[in-house]
Amino acid sequence: MFYKGKHERRPLRRRGSRVMLGIAFVSVLAALLPSASTFSAFSFTTPNSGNTGTAGTVALTDNDSGTAMLTMSNAKPGDTDTSCIQVTSTGTLPSLVKLYGTTTGTGLDAYLTLTITRGTGAAGFDDCTGFTPDTANYAGLGAGVLHNGTLTSYPDSYAAGTTDPRTATIPEAWTTGETHTYKLQLTVADTNAAQTLNVTQAFTWEARNTTLYSQVVMSDQPASY
Repeated sequence: MFYKGKHERRPLRRRGSRVMLGIAFVSVLAALLPSASTFSAFSFTTPNSGNTGTAGTVALTDNDSGTAMLTMSNAKPGDTDTSCIQVTSTGTLPSLVKLYGTTTGTGLDAYLTLTITRGTGAAGFDDCTGFTPDTANYAGLGAGVLHNGTLTSYPDSYAAGTTDPRTATIPEAWTTGETHTYKLQLTVADTNAAQTLNVTQAFTWEARNTTLYSQVVMSDQPASY
C-alpha cells in the first residue's frame, strides 16, 4: 500500500519470507541429489583366516649335571686330568657350534696344555671309557683333535671360538638330536714357574642358527659334496 503526502510510506520489505524461501529451495535441491548413504553396489569378499607363526629354537644340553669336568689339586709337573662330556643339540634350527671359555686365576693357565678331541661313545660324564675319536683330522692336529695348546691360547669368545666341524674344510650345521662326545685333557708343564699358581676355567659350547647352504648340506652327511 502506498500513501502520498506527509504520511507517505515506503513499500514493506518481506526479508523473512525470502530467507525462508531460500532454505526451502536448498532443502528441495538436497532431497533431489543422490545421497552417499543410500548408494549401493555389488560386493563380495573371500577371507583367509587362522594364519599363524612360531619361532624356531637354538639350544644345547650336556650331561655334566652341573659338575666340573677337570679338577687338579696339588698338581706337579707331568700330572694329567682327563674328562669326557656329551653335548646334544635340542633346538629346532640348524646351528653352528663353537667352543671357547673364560679363564681366571693367577696364571697357571700358561703352564697347562689343553687337548680337546671330538668323538663318540664314553661311559658317561667324566668317564672316557669307550671313547672313540673322530677319524677326521680337523685341524692337522690328529684324528678328531680340535685344540692342542696352552690353556692361555684357548679362545675366550664366540667370535674367536673353535668351530665344531664335520670335515676339515666345511663346518657342519648341528641338527635336532645330534650328539657329540668331547675328551678334554689338561697336563701340567715341567717348569718351576708354575709353582704356587692357580687357575679357574669355564668351558662353553655355544650354538647359533645358520642358513649357510654348505653347512646345512653337510649336516645330512652326504656321500660327497
